Amino acid sequence: MKHFVVSGLCATMALTCAATTFAGGTSGTLSVNGSPVVSHVPTSLNREFTVNVNVANLSANAVGAQATVGYDDTLVEFVGVAGGDDLGSIIFSNHDAAGNKIFFASGVDPFNPTAGVATGNIAKLTFRAIAGACADLDAVVLTSGIAPTKITDEDGVSLAFTSSDNVNLTALGAFSLAGVPSNRSVFADAGTTSGSLQSFTSPTASDSCGGALTVNFSRSDSANASAYYPPNATTTITWSATDAAGNSASGTTDVAVANAQLLDADVALIGASLGNSTRLIRIKAGASTQVVSVPMIDNSGAASGSAANVQVPIAATYGCISAKDPAHSLTDTAAASVAGVKWDADFSLKQGDSNDDDLVDILDFGIYVGDFGVAGASDISNFNGDLFVNNGDFGFISVNFLAQGEACGSFTGGAPRSQIAVRQLRRQGLGHIAGADLNRDGWLSTADIMHYMQFGIPTAQLSGQ
Repeated sequence: MKHFVVSGLCATMALTCAATTFAGGTSGTLSVNGSPVVSHVPTSLNREFTVNVNVANLSANAVGAQATVGYDDTLVEFVGVAGGDDLGSIIFSNHDAAGNKIFFASGVDPFNPTAGVATGNIAKLTFRAIAGACADLDAVVLTSGIAPTKITDEDGVSLAFTSSDNVNLTALGAFSLAGVPSNRSVFADAGTTSGSLQSFTSPTASDSCGGALTVNFSRSDSANASAYYPPNATTTITWSATDAAGNSASGTTDVAVANAQLLDADVALIGASLGNSTRLIRIKAGASTQVVSVPMIDNSGAASGSAANVQVPIAATYGCISAKDPAHSLTDTAAASVAGVKWDADFSLKQGDSNDDDLVDILDFGIYVGDFGVAGASDISNFNGDLFVNNGDFGFISVNFLAQGEACGSFTGGAPRSQIAVRQLRRQGLGHIAGADLNRDGWLSTADIMHYMQFGIPTAQLSGQ
């Protein structure tokens, strides 16, 4: 049968032995458990906790051990000692309250002998927290004292070991995260169908002792921080931190990505311009058609403007987007390029189409004749943006006569017409422009354009007679 040997208990057990010294060597370790004992001030008061005394990596199996454990009586008070999981019997113990030390001797249970342990738990010490401390102070340590600290095998031979201890009390209070990013509502990035890339400055956190804490990041879609935020969805980011005492704080940031991308459209009007105006520009991108208001600024006889942040369907590429002033111009098309997180496209609009059929033909001339002299910068025949419909506007029709607009794909409009019978105009509900038959031959044709260029518009017609 195995027998238990503890050296240095002294024959009389009168606790008058020489001071304890740790045995030398590196073949094993004797330690008080290394996990910090966390406490919450003031709720840490009277909180009991267990310190495990362990051995590890001994060169032979131990059947007995003795050790002196010291403690900081400003932080904890001693409650009791019990056998360990592996050396289950406490043969002797003594509490030196004045010296803040506990001496114990433990061994295998004589009624349930084992072969001993090379690694295991040899005793359990119970303490009660009486205060908290932010400093990393050793609250419970292996120390010298009543008798030599030893670990022995079944023959009473001392096993070599080194000592280790780092039981600490950490008293921390509640904390909060600082700088949690605000919620964001964004559009999908141009050039991809994956959504939007977003970057954030992480919040910060520190415990009540002033120590910086690690702030963790997680997304509701389980993706990493560098992944796209999906379109047509709201993704929640959770920021969280936990201090050594188990206090936690968290905050959230919602990232809502619209089911659309943005387009910046730069629009120029081809030809002379005599003033500023506002044009309604129809933009078609994919399955989307919308009309946006664009202020056109006259700059040395050329008008241009920008439509910023036009919403378009999500696409990886836009090889063709079209723009048109429905009341004044033909359609122009352009391939969009990626500029940052938005699409960018430039359009140059030929003017002269006032009936939105994407043609500059004899019908537009007829409308122009009917509008001649009308005051109003927004009139459909006022192509140059001044205050009157006059010869300056006719120039756009003459330069672009019989032109048709561009199309993304095949052009589906009709062919431009150079003439149409007056009776046909009336059948089509266009009798109001029949007065543009200036030569009175029953046709609205290029002959009337020539007549206008030679003689102008008759005074009687201008006066409405």
